[in-house]
Amino acid sequence: MDFRDYLKERCRERGISLHRLALLCDLNQIYFYQAVNKNKENPPPWVLRRAAPHLGVSYIDLMIAAGYLSDDDVREWRGGAVAGAARLS
Repeated sequence: MDFRDYLKERCRERGISLHRLALLCDLNQIYFYQAVNKNKENPPPWVLRRAAPHLGVSYIDLMIAAGYLSDDDVREWRGGAVAGAARLS
């Protein structure tokens, strides 16, 4: 499933349209429509951050679905965060 299908599926699950999601995220509806349907690239991270709470998913989950992060990136970060915390104590 590509990101656009993922996004549309999350909207269907929450009972909102892409238009309503744009309004909830305080985004220009034309910009959002083009970012989702017309652009070859996925919406930028700042848009995903605004959309995540309205879609019932985490920002990290959206970043992974959009291809900005991989599961390995998250595991590496979590491992580094734990190791960093251990060094501070």
